[in-house]
Amino acid sequence: MTSLLEGCATPEGTRRFAARYAADKADDAYCELGATGLRVARLGFGGYRVDDRVEAHRLALEQALKAGVNLVDTSTNYTDGHSERLVGDVLKKLAQAKEIARDEVVVVTKIGYVQGENLTRAERAETEGRAFPEMVKVSPGLWHCLHPSWLDEQLERSRQRLGLQCIDVCLLHNPEYFLHDAASRQVPLADARGEFYRRLTEAFRWFEGAVQRGEIASYGVSSNTCVSAVNDRDATELTRMLEAATIASSNHGFRVLQLPFNLLEPAAALLANSGEPPQSVLEVARARQIGVLVNRPLNAITQQGLQRLARPDDLQIGVPLAAAMARLEALEQEFRTNLAPLLRSGPRTPPPTTLLDWSGQLSRLPQSKLTLAQWNDLESHVIGPRTAQVLAALDRGLSGAQGVNWPDLRERYLEGLGRVLQALRARAVAQSRADADAWSRRLDPALPADLRTAGLSQKALHVVASTPGVSTVLVGMRSVEWVDDAVATLRWPRLADTRAALRSMNS
Repeated sequence: MTSLLEGCATPEGTRRFAARYAADKADDAYCELGATGLRVARLGFGGYRVDDRVEAHRLALEQALKAGVNLVDTSTNYTDGHSERLVGDVLKKLAQAKEIARDEVVVVTKIGYVQGENLTRAERAETEGRAFPEMVKVSPGLWHCLHPSWLDEQLERSRQRLGLQCIDVCLLHNPEYFLHDAASRQVPLADARGEFYRRLTEAFRWFEGAVQRGEIASYGVSSNTCVSAVNDRDATELTRMLEAATIASSNHGFRVLQLPFNLLEPAAALLANSGEPPQSVLEVARARQIGVLVNRPLNAITQQGLQRLARPDDLQIGVPLAAAMARLEALEQEFRTNLAPLLRSGPRTPPPTTLLDWSGQLSRLPQSKLTLAQWNDLESHVIGPRTAQVLAALDRGLSGAQGVNWPDLRERYLEGLGRVLQALRARAVAQSRADADAWSRRLDPALPADLRTAGLSQKALHVVASTPGVSTVLVGMRSVEWVDDAVATLRWPRLADTRAALRSMNS
């Protein structure tokens, strides 16, 4: 067991940090994190995709902390624990170098997901007859659990990965998975919600114990559906969460809520879905002194799919798409003619002639409408893994003398596929640039004239960060350049009215 960094974030420490970095920032660049007494920057470092094995991510976090960002958000399941390790490593390094103090930085982590290494551990426990209670099996690769026995184990593992004696804020991570699962099992909504808030109450009781033990300083919930309409089966409600916390303890430590909010998903500010009479979740949070952390400020999930609120740099096509596609199709025909007949297929495997068919599949994409965010998702989650799987199978099936020509064709095929993917990426970039320009034209009339020349991502961050009720906007700053781009907005005073900007984007 490694030695843990002692202490936690304090009102005095976070104010000291803010004062040290205030000179080149707007007067309101820092604010209170609800009733915690902690003073935090309006922008925080989002640890969703960062990894301690990637040097660029390490440098980005160091740069963010040195540039005046003093809230870092992570989770047990982010890069299977490597995000927490990165946060812990960087904090320890900078604290030992006396570049920051432990009491100046607010560390947020989240527990509840059962994925990756945690899923393996939960499956092993079940096999050995010591299963964790109340486990929700959402899908084969994703379980979820709110039971104190699971939370207890997870908090200790988080503390060890982070290297921290005390975690400043610990959140239940997307507990609405219980409601999603209940809906799939056709549990009546009233029954599902009753059981959901019972489980939350028990989790909050456990959190209160963790506060008393000095393992965490405060707690809360991260929920994607606390911004949903009240009749949505997966919807969670801040007022009911606070009622559950009050049952757990009359002097409870529920202090923070995390939710999605961006220019294209404005429900947190505009949808009255919590309390009686109904108010927006941000209005309720503000009235009840709950600190609000915003996630996905630049990644909107809309009816059109994932939309990135940033204008990407231009990308040259290289080989024209039609020529690249024709070359790829010829290579696939060469495979079907010369090598596919050498392979045997089983009763449940596809015919060998269909194994290499990206030219056919990619030609059916809605190329003129695919954005860069959608393309990145498709390439990383579908094209890349499937290509690797097929090539590995062909490497096994065409080993030996009969596959003597396969290595040469394999190399030429990967080169040809790469040219097609580059051309399709260039089209997606062009589409995203056009979308960004159109969004800017809609947004700019609602902004001060001196901000209209800023990049779309900066404007999008600033609108969200300026919205009443928002404490800190979490930004995925995985490079030093992204840190500098985002932190520049801390020099801008908050906008007086953001509702006009939000409505202009959603009218």
